[in-house]
Amino acid sequence: MPTATAPQPPQTRSADMPLASLQMAVRNFTRADPAEGETTAAPAARFELVFAAGAPVRRYDWNNGRYYLEQLEVTPEAINLDRLERGAPLLNSHYAYSLEDQIGVCDQPIVEAGVGTVQTQLSRRDSVRGIVQDLEDRVIRNVSVGYARDAIEMVAPSNEAGMWVYRITRWTPMEVSLVAIPADMDCQVRSEGEYLQDNEGRTLRTYPCVITDTGHQIPTAGNPAATQTRNFESTTMPQAQNLAAGNPAAADTTTRSAPAAPDHAEAARAAGIQAERTRQTEIRAAVQAARSTLGADVDALSTRLIDAGVGIDEARREVLEALTQRSNATASRGATSIRTVSDEVEVTRSRMVDAIALRAQPGRTQLGDRVIDIAGARAFRGMDLIDMARRSIAMAGGNSDGLTRREIALAALNLDSDAVRSAGMHGTSDFTNVLANTISRTLRAAYALSPRSFTGWARRSSNKDFKEKAVTQLSDLGKFEKVKEGGEYKYLSFGDSAEKYSLAKSGGIIAVTWEALVNDDMTAFDRLPVMIAEEAAASEGDIVYGILSANAAMADTVALFHADHSNLAGTGAAINLTTLGAARAAMREQTGPQGRKLNLEPSFLIVGSNKEVEAYQYTSAQFVAAKNVDINPASNTRLEVVVDSRVIGNAWYLSASPGRIDTIEYAYLEGEEGLFTERKEGFEVDGLMIKARHVFAAKAIDTRGLYKNGGN
Repeated sequence: MPTATAPQPPQTRSADMPLASLQMAVRNFTRADPAEGETTAAPAARFELVFAAGAPVRRYDWNNGRYYLEQLEVTPEAINLDRLERGAPLLNSHYAYSLEDQIGVCDQPIVEAGVGTVQTQLSRRDSVRGIVQDLEDRVIRNVSVGYARDAIEMVAPSNEAGMWVYRITRWTPMEVSLVAIPADMDCQVRSEGEYLQDNEGRTLRTYPCVITDTGHQIPTAGNPAATQTRNFESTTMPQAQNLAAGNPAAADTTTRSAPAAPDHAEAARAAGIQAERTRQTEIRAAVQAARSTLGADVDALSTRLIDAGVGIDEARREVLEALTQRSNATASRGATSIRTVSDEVEVTRSRMVDAIALRAQPGRTQLGDRVIDIAGARAFRGMDLIDMARRSIAMAGGNSDGLTRREIALAALNLDSDAVRSAGMHGTSDFTNVLANTISRTLRAAYALSPRSFTGWARRSSNKDFKEKAVTQLSDLGKFEKVKEGGEYKYLSFGDSAEKYSLAKSGGIIAVTWEALVNDDMTAFDRLPVMIAEEAAASEGDIVYGILSANAAMADTVALFHADHSNLAGTGAAINLTTLGAARAAMREQTGPQGRKLNLEPSFLIVGSNKEVEAYQYTSAQFVAAKNVDINPASNTRLEVVVDSRVIGNAWYLSASPGRIDTIEYAYLEGEEGLFTERKEGFEVDGLMIKARHVFAAKAIDTRGLYKNGGN
């Protein structure tokens, strides 16, 4: 017979316990009526929430190395309702990393008949609308309460196979969360099945189970090592998270027997405890690794994952999800982020470009929008184009030893597959990039330096495509009308007319042949780009100044310069104080369609080579007149003289500032301002082709900002 043990007196101690959670359910979903005056806002969603029902939850006691059932005391005396009465947060699955995680607020708690309820209101922000809809559709039904244990009463089991019960006699709800998976199945819709009641009359869901004990040493005469199978199919067992043996909550303080367990059973129990400890240790390690990002939240996350009984793989996924949410909430760049600014191949290629540019034009310091690296280019001093091609083949992993100059040129330009194989290159050569960059930058630099005298007095624009563009000529607005007290404001009226034009495309090709590389011909990198760039800039001037000399009809069918437009002198005359004064007066007297004087002031005096001396004479503050009446007035000295040989004969023009009123508008294709280059490796020719494309157009938009005198 086993020996009896004397009853042990209760012991009281203090210990730190983690925040726990218990799943409940949502009920009584409603939508509150909008407040008075809220006609557009959606009504707030309110519902009653069961946050406590006292159902036992299976947990693990690390201090004593055993599983136990935790049971909340659901009475007004046991629950500290201070936080709920003040308005505790309603969270999304216990997450509390940012304010986005709070989806509502809980208040008005009531505890009666062993059930705790609160009234809850959800947020009306857009990110919560989906949760509100799922609650209304009864898709989300489960709730979890996070609480702090204030006092625990530990009750021993009545037999060795039973479980300890920890009664939480005082506790404080900290937050409430909507969750996906509940622990308390009693809060779900029930179906036909078997049930087990605890000592307080609550029904727990159970399922039939067959348990086979393998390896038990049952001492019998016939078979001392037989395996015993116990069939519990006719009985019931609680589900995994509500394990209770018989009466789990019964406190047994009387004398009880403790039958000795076989050695193998003790080993199995120890193995199970060790496996659980390993699971929890790995979960804690995975969570602690994220402490630098999650901060103090890792403690609550670790407790939740361990209490939920998830495996280590699922726990790691939860940690990654938490890190993702925190990263999205706080956008920042880590200190360990690495960016490759440039590599050796790129640096070498850039220095080759500079070296070729310096050979083509010695002494230059600028190539396009970039300053030439003269020190870096010295590494290629003395190299001709074939020598640089050899270097490019080597950078591609090849070897040019034994190849002729022609074969090196073909391999470096990627023109001949046999030559590429002979060089042993691992990939294509970068030499085509070097040549293309040199020519493109030279083109753009030469284009930028080419004179274009119209850019000051004409207005720049850009068009998205080649379709005809209609530019409206806005007139002055209608006059302001007096508004009486309590009266209405009137809409201002304005008229418009449209001048139409479309872009035109032109261009040319520069070819770098393998013969040019063999001959070390630098023409393609010096003379040809400059010639093409100057041609592009000159064509722009031809188009703009051609508008002045052509004097074509505007949208109103009247010529650009015409008496009807009040912008043409009656008789041609030389530039002097009198003619400039008359032109200035004509521009100031210009009126809009509403009849209002525009008071325009000329800013530019545009002349050809025949009138250059006169123009500077009557606009210079340094001009010394023989008589006082011949002194240049300040209004004339403010004029900016524009001289262009495309202005034919003795004619001269005045133009207002394009920021004040439209004059002539010139436009490029959007994204391809100026010269735009493309490259193609040889097909039509044995070499590299660089195509320079120029898209440009111009049109007179308004007549009132321009004035013409035929000259004399």
